[in-house]
Amino acid sequence: MKRNNRDKRTTGRLLAGLLMTLVTSQTAAQVDNRLAELGMENIRTVRTAEGTTVAYEDRAYRSSYEGVGRAIQTALEALETDEALTLTVLDGNGLPQLCIVLDKELVRDYRNGTADLKAVFGRMELSRNTDQALERLKDAKTQTRSSWRPDLTVYPQIFLENSRFDKLYRYYLGVAPALEMPLWKGGELTAQVIIPIVGNLKGEQSQVRPGCVVLSQGFYLKRNWTLTLAAGQFTNHRLGGAAEINWRTDDGRWEAGAKTGVTIYSIFVDKEWTVTRKPKLNASVYGRAYIPQWNTEVTAEAARFVYGDYGVKGSVVRHFGEYTVGVYALYTDGEVNGGFNFAIPLPGRKYKRWHGMRIKPSDYLTFQYSMVAYGDYIDRKLGIEYNTVPGKNRSKGFYQPDYIRYFLIRHCDLFEQKAGEKKKEK
Repeated sequence: MKRNNRDKRTTGRLLAGLLMTLVTSQTAAQVDNRLAELGMENIRTVRTAEGTTVAYEDRAYRSSYEGVGRAIQTALEALETDEALTLTVLDGNGLPQLCIVLDKELVRDYRNGTADLKAVFGRMELSRNTDQALERLKDAKTQTRSSWRPDLTVYPQIFLENSRFDKLYRYYLGVAPALEMPLWKGGELTAQVIIPIVGNLKGEQSQVRPGCVVLSQGFYLKRNWTLTLAAGQFTNHRLGGAAEINWRTDDGRWEAGAKTGVTIYSIFVDKEWTVTRKPKLNASVYGRAYIPQWNTEVTAEAARFVYGDYGVKGSVVRHFGEYTVGVYALYTDGEVNGGFNFAIPLPGRKYKRWHGMRIKPSDYLTFQYSMVAYGDYIDRKLGIEYNTVPGKNRSKGFYQPDYIRYFLIRHCDLFEQKAGEKKKEK
């Protein structure tokens, strides 16, 4: 009789375990499917004693905070029970950028209607520290992979230069479509061609020519350290290799990093490719602070520029939602320069894939104006820098926690409107 009771208890535990595994698998699959429908990629989901943990990569939404808001809302709606929810946001190279934690009480309040999305955005925890979440996800299967599924992004190019305030000296307008294809975790291939449209520049600027052709690899080193390596043809006629390492505090308000590269001069003009043999070494260290009260970044940098001149550079960038406006000052080798830059979002907040490829304009129009663009400063090639990717700016992929929370709350009506439409459909 005792043996029969033991057998019944064992069978009951096995059935309960089987049922729990089935429910867990269904919940994870539902979250995966809903995020995939939203346009997210490289999705991993696991359900543990700590609740449901999700990681996803957002290459679909132009705005970092809109992508985060949609993902939170979608994951909440996909949950079957009141349990804690953790989301890890990955950038386009698969590097973790943000950890979002909604505790069990907050999830319960949202599900029973006592907390709206604005309250969720205000009460959730935001951090740059993703280590614990990634540890829970290490054995989870990846769904909706982005590998070998390219984006064809068309970047606008604008160049204006004047030596007098009353006369435009040189101008140029063109487009630069780029094939941007994830290869594997952290790896990406970029291949760009530049096509001039109108301008009064001669030589290279008047011809179709290659732009950035780069193979890059990103690594997450834990404890908020990231490393990015790149090799290929960069901006500003530089060909070679570059590396960048950076570290951020958990709240994202402080950042430090270093960059270095070894490059040669490379130019394609009149159907001929010309390169120099002597490599140039550039290196810099920087520190950055984010001031949440003003949504402003302040950066200080000390650098050895491409042609061997040493200098310091300071910049201030203000975030107005997706718009950014910045000013900078530069002192190098006894010369002073400065100017301004901005990034403006272009039409199209989200783009879907068509037969595996996403075709879209650049997310942002970026422009930088330098005060000094002539004379001894130019002749001596002072302050020369380069980017390893096209269209780099301080708006694209910006996941600073204070910024994300502030603009999620400010634009909460976008998400509430969608929630209202779904309720009407039901």
